[in-house]
Amino acid sequence: MPSKPKPPKIVSSGGPYNVRAEPPVPVPGPVADDRRPCFTSTWLERGGGEGKRTLTRYAVNGVPVTVSSSPDETSARYDVHPPEYDLSPALVKVVAEVIGDITASPPEDLDLRSLDALRPFIKARAKDMVHRRLAPRRAAAGGQGLSKEVDYLAELVSKYTAGYGVLETLFEDRAVQDVYVNAPSSQTPVFVVLRSDALERVGQKCRTNVFVGRDDLLGLVSRIKLETGMPFSEAHPVLEADISRLGCRVTLVGPPISERGVSLAIRKHSTSVMTLPTLIAKDSVSPLLASFLWACVLGRRAVLVAGSRGAGKTTLLGALMLEFPLTQRILLIEDTPEIPVRRMRQLGYDIQTLRFGSGEGANEVSAEDTLRVSLRMGESAIVIGEVRGAEARVLYESMRAGSAGSSVLGTIHGNSAKGVLDRAVEDLGVSERAFSSTDIVVVIGLIRTPDGSTFHRKVVEVAEVRHERGGTTLVDLFSLQPGCGCAKPTDAFSPESKTVQGIAGSLGVSPAQVLDII
Repeated sequence: MPSKPKPPKIVSSGGPYNVRAEPPVPVPGPVADDRRPCFTSTWLERGGGEGKRTLTRYAVNGVPVTVSSSPDETSARYDVHPPEYDLSPALVKVVAEVIGDITASPPEDLDLRSLDALRPFIKARAKDMVHRRLAPRRAAAGGQGLSKEVDYLAELVSKYTAGYGVLETLFEDRAVQDVYVNAPSSQTPVFVVLRSDALERVGQKCRTNVFVGRDDLLGLVSRIKLETGMPFSEAHPVLEADISRLGCRVTLVGPPISERGVSLAIRKHSTSVMTLPTLIAKDSVSPLLASFLWACVLGRRAVLVAGSRGAGKTTLLGALMLEFPLTQRILLIEDTPEIPVRRMRQLGYDIQTLRFGSGEGANEVSAEDTLRVSLRMGESAIVIGEVRGAEARVLYESMRAGSAGSSVLGTIHGNSAKGVLDRAVEDLGVSERAFSSTDIVVVIGLIRTPDGSTFHRKVVEVAEVRHERGGTTLVDLFSLQPGCGCAKPTDAFSPESKTVQGIAGSLGVSPAQVLDII
């Protein structure tokens, strides 16, 4: 049985309820309010750069968010304004006292590892405690608005005990794709990356007004350890895990690797399904290239999608999966659930998911063994979330033997088709002859604006893999030319293309007819 976690450290309610001090770091503009409630150690920077221009305002679960730009800052500003930072000292005292009482006597009959169950339990307890403290004060006013106020304050108690405090807004904002907390967190603002289609005219990397205090950061680490059941200490300074409740992948790095304290990176999974027509509308692919990729899936080709982190490999992979016929069985192999499987099943797709781990734990199955199992599960299209280890050799063995029975799709890290070939051969132990079982390598990249504030995801290269007497060669079928918005076809995109001929053979038509269909 795992030992019970210690209650999070709470600022004593006997102290000042609105802590007043200097901001954690000098700020470029005036600070309108340098207070924070005593139940949190996270500071919010008020004010900001001169000449700030508001780009958009909206709310996330009742918390106002302002996105702005300033001529003296290279990145946009993403400012949150939690209402609890403006509470009166009397109400801050109530919240702090209730938090203190609850953490002093945590529930014994509840699984503390399940925050989904813990949070409503804490809120229910908090409502009783808050009501006892507020009812006498509101009696003179006839108790008007008491129920609403009690519910709001109880929600704050649960937010700062079983929730994620100020960072909760960033985690729940659908416009935010990545959240970065750098060390030392109390002196470095949190940064976010917005989704490329989230807000018009807004640079995707934004500096926030949030400085996470040490106590809040340690509390966040405790919650992550609690949810994942994974160790994190100086002996285990890296924690990488998927938190399905938040729909994200979290990476924690601590001392001795991160000398100045704990740093945190959160990558939120997409909950929507991206299609090839959507990617055409975003100028990520041209209509001709999208039609060619559709033909590759229909024609049972082996396709590797390559790119750097955040380039959009998984997004493009998901779009290609939507091109399978609904009658096609799909085996999806992932270590981290990133493909929106639930939504695809709602659309009628037949998907069997297989999860793998490092293979070192007692109940973990390696990617290599998972792939071997999938090849024995009947004729199916095989989709691998990321090719990066010993499973690569098994994959290419099956491709050469025709074991998959349909298309094989996967993603791999690499910034060019040549880089993918080198990595597969030199790092993953795949022979050049085996690698030639790949039909095409599709490279998607981040094309940044000159000021670096905004980037666009575009397919920059589609290379055909050919094995000839002199070895394996890569021939560009599509490439991104200077001044072009999308990758354009080259002279090699013709009836003589090996991939076009393979599609033709699978569909029972001529290569020229394939190009006419495309």
